[in-house]
Amino acid sequence: LVDEEQDVDSALSGHVPPGSEILYQVKEDPETRRVIKIPYLIKKRTSLTGEYLTDARVQIDSQYNEPYVSLKFDKKGARIFARVTGENIKKRLAIVLDKKVYSAPVIQDKISGGEARITGSFTTEEARDLAIVLRAGALPAPVDILEEITVGPSLGADSINQGLFSMLIGGLLVIMFMIIYYKTSGLIADLALILNIILIAGGLAGFQATLTLPGIAGIILTIGMAVDANVLIYERIREEMNLGKTPLAAVAAGYDRATITILDANVTTLIAALVLFQFGTGPVKGFAVTLSLGVIASLFTAIVVTRLIFDYLLINRKIKKLSI
Repeated sequence: LVDEEQDVDSALSGHVPPGSEILYQVKEDPETRRVIKIPYLIKKRTSLTGEYLTDARVQIDSQYNEPYVSLKFDKKGARIFARVTGENIKKRLAIVLDKKVYSAPVIQDKISGGEARITGSFTTEEARDLAIVLRAGALPAPVDILEEITVGPSLGADSINQGLFSMLIGGLLVIMFMIIYYKTSGLIADLALILNIILIAGGLAGFQATLTLPGIAGIILTIGMAVDANVLIYERIREEMNLGKTPLAAVAAGYDRATITILDANVTTLIAALVLFQFGTGPVKGFAVTLSLGVIASLFTAIVVTRLIFDYLLINRKIKKLSI
């Protein structure tokens, strides 16, 4: 409650009465942008806290077409509010959060039923801000800012560029390794890898997703998983060729025997990605989206695309020797 029995000017000069304190309401003049601080002498004893408030929202008065803030209290809060308003008619009830006065409406009458409205010469923005303050005051614990960091746009751009650069270097190293170790078959895997990245980019564009650092990390992880599937297939093909099978029979057996292992590994990763997307927030969801797209794309490129290329070379082009 506002202590209207004592003089505010006297309190400002240092004579603050016991049981009261000086708090300020900060307003900004919309025309001059000048900040105005209005002092209030507020009683320290809190009549009603935000823990009893269940809702506060902006509504428009149908008669005057002006915004107001409607309040709802729980059962206990409704009883306290009825008693406080009944005992303090024509007095001012201050709405205070973090030692700042946001409004000090006059109690016009006893308010029962657990619902009330705050009226005044509000703009829609002022009414919305007041409703937000009231809902924030209903939190069961205070919010303490432990650390605040502002990242400029140039620093954010540098981080993204470094992430893309690391993805490019990692991709090139993987491509070189596959060509050196698996020769022509490694080149086929590299083509599938490039198609994999294109499919991921297309998926992100389709979802209208923004590429973030966690998203780039998901793509880098996908590159490794896509190549890992090709490595499993190629090693199986090598084993079959060492047993004396023809290249066509070795490719067929290699894909048939490696597919189940690849599916098991990718499906478990996809489940983990879906869990991250469901329960994660912000950057974690970005990582989950790119990882999910990458898993699906790598399954398609490793099992379907590369198999089609091998079948084309061995059946249509009649290649007798497989470079692997």
